[in-house]
Amino acid sequence: MNRARSIPFVFAVTLLSLSSGGCGGSKEGNAKTPSADQLPLAIEHESCDVTSSSAEKIDTNGDGKPDIVRVMSGGREVCRMVDLNHDDKPDSFIYFDANGQIRRRESDFDRDGRIDEIDYFQNGTIVRKDRETNLDGKLDTWDFYEGGKIHHRLRDSDGDGKVDQWWTWANPDKIECAVIASDHNGDGKPDPNDVIDVCAAAAASGAPAPVADAGAAPPATSSAADGGATLAASTASSTASAADAGSSSATATADAGAPKKAAAAKKKETK
Repeated sequence: MNRARSIPFVFAVTLLSLSSGGCGGSKEGNAKTPSADQLPLAIEHESCDVTSSSAEKIDTNGDGKPDIVRVMSGGREVCRMVDLNHDDKPDSFIYFDANGQIRRRESDFDRDGRIDEIDYFQNGTIVRKDRETNLDGKLDTWDFYEGGKIHHRLRDSDGDGKVDQWWTWANPDKIECAVIASDHNGDGKPDPNDVIDVCAAAAASGAPAPVADAGAAPPATSSAADGGATLAASTASSTASAADAGSSSATATADAGAPKKAAAAKKKETK
């Protein structure tokens, strides 16, 4: 049974304006607003020469191995490698602009040694987040931010290389309350009868409203939500950790990522 929810006209217009063809394999292009056919699928690591003679190596746990490596050039830090769990594999790479502000962050949350999330920043503020969520080694979720807050999301939920979900938020401070449109007929556009307001659907069914918790389940009213509360909540937590990662304190950076790292690993173990 389709339980589409009515949404404000402005949301309908937004969803339709975000719809387009499939995802392309082009380079990342503009970090803020690539068109749908320019969304990157490949996860590309930006070079950070941790073997450079200018690199500063920090051992935070006294085991004789560097946990943080700060690569310097011209007296400033250009990038940083961080191993949060001391497994000798990078958990994140952080890159800085000429003003010392974070411009990019690559993260490995499942401890497999491969990057599965890339955050882009402008003037130290996040503008886009690209993620791989289904363990196939390809990007499938693209979040876009305005003023450091989530604005909309494009998602390929079935891993076929085509955007089939469009997410918007009436209130970016309520990450759990997404409006999600889905494409099930394969025409590359939101199906008008397959749009769900996650929180409104929960209220209509008498279920408690979803909360911004990594373990929260989406309402059972429609498959369109597709992990809505969980994925939305992860947006909030990862944004916070990305901001912390830009700190000039190497120790603070290591500590900031640890809780999220453990949560991400636990989540994948329970799948």
